[in-house]
Amino acid sequence: MLKAIYSPMSGALAQEKVLEIISNNLANANTVGFKGDNLTFKLLNPEPEKNYKTPLPPANYKVDLKDIAPLHGNDIAYVGVADVVRDVSQGPVVQTGNATDLMIEGEGMFAVNTQDGIRYTRSGQLSISPDGVLMTPTGNPVLGEKGIITVKAGKFEVNRLGEVYQNNQFVDRIPVHKFEDQAQLERSGSNLFYYGGPASGKTVNKDAMVSQGSLEGSNVNAMKNLTSMIIAHRSYEAYQKAIGNYDKMMEISNNQLGAVRA
Repeated sequence: MLKAIYSPMSGALAQEKVLEIISNNLANANTVGFKGDNLTFKLLNPEPEKNYKTPLPPANYKVDLKDIAPLHGNDIAYVGVADVVRDVSQGPVVQTGNATDLMIEGEGMFAVNTQDGIRYTRSGQLSISPDGVLMTPTGNPVLGEKGIITVKAGKFEVNRLGEVYQNNQFVDRIPVHKFEDQAQLERSGSNLFYYGGPASGKTVNKDAMVSQGSLEGSNVNAMKNLTSMIIAHRSYEAYQKAIGNYDKMMEISNNQLGAVRA
């Protein structure tokens, strides 16, 4: 009976993670260049020959998902989170007509220089600083092949290859960086990503095109995510009821076993 309560508990913890992912997706449904996340599950196979790690049982039921691992050494199978998979599909085109708005058509990201080092983003919603530096809304300069891109006051053009021209003079080229392993890209806030993989896993995507005067909208499907949120919430409630029923059954068993009969 005691071990049985952990089965619905693992399901509830998994649904908490689902709600966290969906909430983040919906919060960024209007964020330029945002890519939504999807969650996949896995079955934690039973291992009856193993024992629980101490303490037994855990004193605090509010454990993190990673703490579920010590619980699968028993005769009951549990559910766990297999992976958080990023949806890298192309977002909708938003025509703005602004020269500082750039959209990537195809796979890849722009590189920007931050105080924490180089980061990457799909957002091409840029602006020009008083010093003429092409930068993101948070003030991070966009990096070209030569380094930080600087344009003088006035009109400039960016062609489909990402080449920046001003007064018919070549300034620099904005490369679109492609990553072999998307799992090596970690969200670092402000719509930026940190790449922690090997240098060989990052290349310039020559097939990607850059469109000036347009932005890539978020690829999050709001209606689909809202539906998934309702399903996850109801599943969580069902797991809560199951945990509550197991708790009542254990309470009744303990009271009856401890009762002194005349």
